[in-house]
Amino acid sequence: MQSALLKQFTRLHCGARLNIIGHDEVSIIKMDCFSALRRSGAMRILLTLQNNLQKGFIVFIFLSALLLVSVTRCAEAQIAFMSGSLKNPEIYTMTPDGKNVKQLTHHESYDAEPTWSPDGKQVAFVSEREGFFFQIYVMTVGGGKPVKLTQHPADHGGPAWSPDGTQIVFTSERDGNTEIYVMNADGTNQIRITNHPGLDSQPAWSPDGTQIAFESTRISGSDIFIMNTDGTNVTRVTDSLFWDTQPAWSPDGTQIAFASYRNKIFDVYIINIDGTDERNLTNSKSRDQHPTWSPDGTQIAYSSEWQRLYGIYVMNADGNGGVPVVEDLQLALTPAWSPKPLSISPKQKWSILWGALKKKK
Repeated sequence: MQSALLKQFTRLHCGARLNIIGHDEVSIIKMDCFSALRRSGAMRILLTLQNNLQKGFIVFIFLSALLLVSVTRCAEAQIAFMSGSLKNPEIYTMTPDGKNVKQLTHHESYDAEPTWSPDGKQVAFVSEREGFFFQIYVMTVGGGKPVKLTQHPADHGGPAWSPDGTQIVFTSERDGNTEIYVMNADGTNQIRITNHPGLDSQPAWSPDGTQIAFESTRISGSDIFIMNTDGTNVTRVTDSLFWDTQPAWSPDGTQIAFASYRNKIFDVYIINIDGTDERNLTNSKSRDQHPTWSPDGTQIAYSSEWQRLYGIYVMNADGNGGVPVVEDLQLALTPAWSPKPLSISPKQKWSILWGALKKKK
C-alpha cells in the first residue's frame, strides 16, 4: 500500500519515473525530481513515507520467513497408493507421515498401481472401468477425468514414466504373452521392446533414462533384469531360485530395491545394479512388497500384510527405523513416492525439493 502511494505521489509532483530495485523496494528517484519536490514543499512528506517503508522492511522479512515455513510444508513429497475394499480399490495420496490422505479416483471398478509423472502433476494407473480388461489411464493430481491411454482388448499393467516425462513403459498381453512396451505419454506410438517366451513384467525406468529394470522368467524362476530402453543388452541382476519381483531404482541409479519370495514369505531386498551386495532389508514375519524410494534416497516405503491386514511402512534405506504410516487396513498396496518437487508458484519460478528440505531439518 505504501509503495503504491509513493509511486502515485511522485508521479503527481514531478512526473519522473520511479525505479524500484532489489528486494527491499527502496526508492531511487532521479535528481531532477528532488528539486521539484523541494519547490513543491512535499519533500518532508516523501521522506516520511520512505522512512515508513524502511521500517516496514523488517516486517517484510519476518513475513517472508513465515511464508517459507508454509512453503516448506506445501513442498513436501507425497506417496500415492491403492486402498479400499478388495473388490473396489481406489487411488489415494498422503504425505510420508501418513497424514493429509486424499482420494484421487472415484469409481466402482478396480483402480490400482499408481505411478507419478516426473513433475508430480499426474498419476498413471491401471483400471478396468471401461470393460473386462485392465487398461492404463492418466489423471491430474488435482482431479479431473482420467484419460485412457491403451485401447487393445487385453490386460495392461505396470506403468512407469520416463525421467523426462515424454514416455511411459508398461506391460501388455495383446500379443498372447506378457511383454514390455513403450508409448508416448499421450498414448501414441506404442512399441513392443521385449520378445521372449518367458513373462516380462514390472518395468521401471532408470533415473538417467537409459535403462529399464524388469522382472522376467526367461531363465529360471523369476529374476530382475536390466535392458536398454529399446530392449537390447539384457543383463541379469538377481540369480535366485525363488520369485524376485517389483524392481525400484534408487535415485542415484546405483541400486535396485525389490521384493522376493524366499523362506516362504515376501521381504524387501536391495542389490547393486551389477548384482553384488544383495541384502534383506525387512526380514519380518509379514508379507513385505512394493518398495519405492524417497526422492533423496534415504528412505524406502513399502506395503506390508499380516493376518490379512495391510499397511504402508517407511524405513531407512539400510532397513532400520521402519515405522507404519498407515496400518490395519483391508487393503493398502503399491505405494509410489512422488519423485519431484511440487511447484508453489503458478509460473514455477520457485520450487523446493523435498530431499533438500529434509537435509536442512
